[in-house]
Amino acid sequence: MFYGWKIGLISLGGNFLLQGYVIYIMNAFMEPLCEMNNWSRGDINLSLGLAALAGQAAMPLMADISTRVSLRALMTLGALAGGGATFFLGWTDSIPAFTALSIISWVATQACGGVVGNALVSNWFNRYRGRAFGLVSSGTSLSGAVLPLLALPLIQSFGVRDAYMIFGVATMLLGPISWLLVRDKPEYMHMFPDGGKTDPVRHTPPDKKMFSRMARDPKAYMLGFSFGLALTIGSGVMSQLKPSLADMGLSAYPAMLLACAAALCAALSKYAWGALCDRFTPITASRLVMLLSAASLALILLPPSLIGLAVFCVTFGSCIGGLWAVLPAATTYCFGSDNFLPAYKFVSLFLLLRCLGFPVMGLAHDLSGSYTPAYVIFLIVLLLCFGMTCLVSRDARADKAAD
Repeated sequence: MFYGWKIGLISLGGNFLLQGYVIYIMNAFMEPLCEMNNWSRGDINLSLGLAALAGQAAMPLMADISTRVSLRALMTLGALAGGGATFFLGWTDSIPAFTALSIISWVATQACGGVVGNALVSNWFNRYRGRAFGLVSSGTSLSGAVLPLLALPLIQSFGVRDAYMIFGVATMLLGPISWLLVRDKPEYMHMFPDGGKTDPVRHTPPDKKMFSRMARDPKAYMLGFSFGLALTIGSGVMSQLKPSLADMGLSAYPAMLLACAAALCAALSKYAWGALCDRFTPITASRLVMLLSAASLALILLPPSLIGLAVFCVTFGSCIGGLWAVLPAATTYCFGSDNFLPAYKFVSLFLLLRCLGFPVMGLAHDLSGSYTPAYVIFLIVLLLCFGMTCLVSRDARADKAAD
């Protein structure tokens, strides 16, 4: 097996553990935390929103740091810091302290997986880059299929504190694994991208003015806003899918199983969306993923039934899961592989919008007792995102190797 796939699997593990804790695992911890600490869902969602804001603000910063610091070291430090913060999440009954620990976990996701994982994929792959992005990002959704189901019996058997401690230790173990196995570039191991005998890319010096040039490019804003808003919706819906399904009449375990099924479909679909980027173009995949996400979200606004909710979970998970696979592929396609980090740094600024999904969900529930108003808003926004992707085109100075 080409060594780049091993590095991809380690990045997948970082997304699986850390992204799972900050997003999906709340499906299991939301209600126990409210009962244990006398918090409301609005309190926790505000906390998650602030943590998400800090985590997304760390994306452009991490992209900048990644050009100066070893990716291997960043992966290792991210695992240790994120695991340590997760370890102590169950020890506090203070919302400010819970928020501070959540912020550390969110920031660590960009180092262990996240931005650093995508930078490694960009270095190690060319022809199969879309598939590799899909593999790495699938860890986030795969965690949603596994971790909540694992967390629920752990919470019931040992309590919230011990469950968080177990997850924290598991994450910290990824630190030494990253240090032993991760290498920044294939040439460090006398290899070439994709395991080939030569490097097929006509490399050019990175554009030192890429960030400022993108700031004057309307299509860069269209790409950033469309994915930033769509990922906001994906995070908001998927993080509280189990409580939402329970509000619609399902009992705890059926609701959790459907939420995990949605996350599993998101994980499995990411490789398919990455392959679609390789087969056609990432721009085509971007337009398709936005349109299908909107169509699938509309299903949850229909009168609730077990079959209808199951169809929604499968289709929405399959569509929304492709966003994390298509975004880095589209960024590379539009602005060139040699400019991936500065281009991704600019696009990641728009992912700050992702923090809005949590308070919108919480506010909708607190004011109306239902998540339906949030779903209506999200549907309109997804249609707007589709319209913006129709305005995106490739930069004339992007490399043509993929063609």
